[in-house]
Amino acid sequence: MARQVTPQSFEQQVAGARLEPVYLFVGPDDAMKAKLVTQLVESIEEDFRPFNVDKLFPPEHREEARKQFWTVLQLARTLPMMAPRRVIIVAQAEKLMPIFKAGDDEALQPGDEPGGRKGRKALQKAAGEAELEALEEYLTKPSPDAVLVFVAAEGLNRNLKPVKLLEKLATVVDCDPLPGSNDAVAWVKAEAAAEGVRVEAGAARLLAALAGGDITRLRAEFERAVLFASGDGIITEAAVREVASAPTTQDPWAMTNAIHDGEAGEALRQLAMKLDEGEYPPMILGQLRWYVATKMSSRRVPAAVEALFRTDLALKRSGGDPRVLLERLVVELCG
Repeated sequence: MARQVTPQSFEQQVAGARLEPVYLFVGPDDAMKAKLVTQLVESIEEDFRPFNVDKLFPPEHREEARKQFWTVLQLARTLPMMAPRRVIIVAQAEKLMPIFKAGDDEALQPGDEPGGRKGRKALQKAAGEAELEALEEYLTKPSPDAVLVFVAAEGLNRNLKPVKLLEKLATVVDCDPLPGSNDAVAWVKAEAAAEGVRVEAGAARLLAALAGGDITRLRAEFERAVLFASGDGIITEAAVREVASAPTTQDPWAMTNAIHDGEAGEALRQLAMKLDEGEYPPMILGQLRWYVATKMSSRRVPAAVEALFRTDLALKRSGGDPRVLLERLVVELCG
């Protein structure tokens, strides 16, 4: 039977090099998942990462995703090169699940010709079953020389057979820091301590109320409050109220939502509001990086990552007006 561990326990496993062979990351905190993946990747010496670390995004097309699944298993069974282990990350794992039920939404119809559509559908169903059997076989007897991580978003359907297999045979890392009603306040206090700033009790309660149990919103509100409080060393309730009154705070994801919808004009308007309200350009870039890593269509990810890297480098080297650099990036991400 698999076990469920906290993100903190996973960090200890990485630090102690006592890793399980297969993990499933679940929960709403995408930033925490990204942090854990980074720590795992950095456990491999930098010079040898190109030979031992693979991060894959499932393609939109089912047949291409099926091919990628077999590639994942092949990589997991490949011996590491001058490293203690191989690391294989399957991002957006929920998008891989349809390959295991390829025939479910294509019921065979009477009268299908044996060599035509019926034959093709039968092959698709058999292929889906083959992947499911292969997954169970690997989970039952995983490679001791690899760590395979499936990183799933909240859209993961936990009633599917492959997900049930993962929950049964892999180690599940639940990235949900707010399972209870009072956990948001505790989270704010812990994060403030980690940032080296104090936080008023009223400010912590207000941040929790603004987030409404949404860790993504809470993280965005907290980061804005920390930035606002820089130099003072304390997050006050008055400061949180002042920051929360900014239009961008009411919907911190309006810009990324507009990018997702391909509405460049609206995305640029939201970007301008963020900048005009004093939001720090690297913070905006971080939000865009999160969007690309977790929400963008996999076929567009490689080009988007290149654009992010180019913008990040330009910002760090003062290679232009931050507003212009971010505007170019937003337009590019809108496609």
